[in-house]
Amino acid sequence: MDLIQNYGESDDEDKNSESKLPVPKTVVSMFDDREFHPKPINDQNLHQGRARMFEHERGNWATFVYIPCPDLDLVEIIQEKLNEFGLEIINNPHVSLTRTIVLQFHWINRFISDLISKLKSIEKFTITFGELEVFCNDNCTRTFVGFLAQPPELLLQCVEQLDGVLSNYNLPKYYEDPKFHLSVAWCLGDQSNHLRTRLKNIAFEFDVCRMLRVDKLMCKTGNKIFHFDLV
Repeated sequence: MDLIQNYGESDDEDKNSESKLPVPKTVVSMFDDREFHPKPINDQNLHQGRARMFEHERGNWATFVYIPCPDLDLVEIIQEKLNEFGLEIINNPHVSLTRTIVLQFHWINRFISDLISKLKSIEKFTITFGELEVFCNDNCTRTFVGFLAQPPELLLQCVEQLDGVLSNYNLPKYYEDPKFHLSVAWCLGDQSNHLRTRLKNIAFEFDVCRMLRVDKLMCKTGNKIFHFDLV
């Protein structure tokens, strides 16, 4: 008799368990990082058709070091002309001193500290912007128009110090034979030949400053920007 009663009690417990309300989805997933930080959708339509150079992953921060080039009359004048060709204008022109590399989030503070240590020996210098040139990115998904920056020797001294930091993190160094330039406009695809032909028709008949005094470098990593004042 006791055995039958115990079996019945167990059966009732199973029924009660089955009748319990389900746990809300938000509670189940409250410790699941994917619920609150979903992987971004790589929709090229949201970025003027631009394609990513590498897959986005949480914890990876796209990073590069550059010379900011604000308020140059030369840039504004040539951008107006290039816009007539249907090119997209670059709103924050700069001279890149590294490739766009991927930093792990937990590396950022140490990486910036290493940059400060390496760049503190570099003195302020002046660069000059020369003729217009056409450049393609590594995977030929975008074509850029920009001014060549001179002299390369002064820019290479920055790259040498930056490459030293990058090598400590097993990150790719800058190009072996770089053409330093200030990109001012771009378009999708490899349009190099077409743009070189069209640029021959642009005459520089205006008197504007083509020199820039470089007193700081900058590093953009994700949505963070760091400044490095030169001595």
